[in-house]
Amino acid sequence: MEHSSLQTLTSVPPSLSIAVLCGVALSLWLAIRSKAGGLPYPPGPKGLPFIGNVLEVDLKEPHITYTRWAAQYGTCSPVPFDFSVDFVIISSEKIARHLADQRSTIYSDRPQSPLYKLFGVDRMTFLLTYCSEWKAHRKLLHLSLKPEAVDQYQDMYLSSARRLLGNLKQNGTKFREHFHLYTGAISLELTYGRRIEGKNDPIISLATSLGVILSEETTPEKSGLLMAFPLLRYLPAKMVHTLAELPYNTAKQQMESGVLPQCLVHDFLTHGEVEEASAKDAAAGVYLGLSFSTAKGYALTQWLRQPAAAESAAAILETLVLAMILYPDVQQKVHAELDAVLGKGNLPTFADRPRLPYLQAVLFELLRWQPVFPLGVPHATTTNDIYEGYYIPKGCIVIFNVWAMTRNCPDPERFDPTRHLTFDGQVIPQARQHYGIHFGFGRRVCPGRTFAEYALWAAAATMLSSLKFEKAKDARGNYIDIKLEFTHGQASHPLPFECSITDRLDD
Repeated sequence: MEHSSLQTLTSVPPSLSIAVLCGVALSLWLAIRSKAGGLPYPPGPKGLPFIGNVLEVDLKEPHITYTRWAAQYGTCSPVPFDFSVDFVIISSEKIARHLADQRSTIYSDRPQSPLYKLFGVDRMTFLLTYCSEWKAHRKLLHLSLKPEAVDQYQDMYLSSARRLLGNLKQNGTKFREHFHLYTGAISLELTYGRRIEGKNDPIISLATSLGVILSEETTPEKSGLLMAFPLLRYLPAKMVHTLAELPYNTAKQQMESGVLPQCLVHDFLTHGEVEEASAKDAAAGVYLGLSFSTAKGYALTQWLRQPAAAESAAAILETLVLAMILYPDVQQKVHAELDAVLGKGNLPTFADRPRLPYLQAVLFELLRWQPVFPLGVPHATTTNDIYEGYYIPKGCIVIFNVWAMTRNCPDPERFDPTRHLTFDGQVIPQARQHYGIHFGFGRRVCPGRTFAEYALWAAAATMLSSLKFEKAKDARGNYIDIKLEFTHGQASHPLPFECSITDRLDD
């Protein structure tokens, strides 16, 4: 058995007395042990009485703590964190694939929260439990998001990427806003066939407002207000309902009039024998999962603890700009490859993608270097399991430590695209499979993975074919240093930084 993946954590509600805690902890421990038949948990750190390992975990960067524990205790270890909930941290890609793929019926559930229903997102695909409704949603999504289906939207990706290029040339200081608008607009068009030109589109504005409310108004210190004032409590649920109903009903009317462009809803409605509620919820789940990347919407992705494809693409584009500035030699090589394949001044198409291996290696390296979701998205077990003689109980929260899986290479903190290339400059066959860890495991793998890949490649190839990214200068003409700093939490993206974006074709 590999060693470096499971750990158990324990936290305690401050309102409980020590006596009650002792009784609860002892009862749960005895109950769990009796169910386990005496089998041990996977090896992990020993927590203190009542507070477990809380004081040992870096709450800003827990993946760092878990990775250190993985090296010490094993890649599959329990971590006591809550007397009422078991956690298992898996830091090995091999073990993750074995459990999530080969035992998928056990490891395909989702942890639940009463907040999901409170805010009207409990029927979204990415939050559903492993049930018949979830399977119906996934069947619909597979129909429209499988690679050969997404392939038909190539023109949409390229036209959106060229609008992005125009926005960057017009005002490069707002590059983050342009990235979020790019991914949000593609999400809306892919899901509902709705073409937008700017951030003032009512659906984009509503999604942005909802993201702000859920990220800023659901903090612990404001939770009392949410429970005390029904208007505050149900406002997000109403907004989610509107986001689900409005674009779907508009698309359905267009479908009946014969003017709806090719999109997910078009596929759902032509599939036949599909319950409208399932189609509507599945479409809303895709859009909510993909589109919360506008403005402050990325915070909603963290709040829901769900890796959204569009949010991934927007965050990776920010990281791409950062990497090109910090590693100008890599940027020069990308420019040289693009010029050699396309001819300087020409914009790429997807037909050029196989002939640009270095650019593809750069995109692979971006996610390895700074994973957008270092701890993936939690799974939960549907029943008890035994792995390599160790007991994993039903209802256990399983966290895949993607960060640890990306550190298994020489000098992991260095940005080096050649890790993913053969000696003759072609992409290593295993690179794409390893890249898949960033989109989840087993039956819960992100259905929008191909969407994110296309959106990322189109934007990166189009931008780098025309633009050059450098450090910005201050009023005195001195370069402004950039620190390699990222946000902490479920999702990770670069902290704000300044940069200079110029048209390299003018050089």
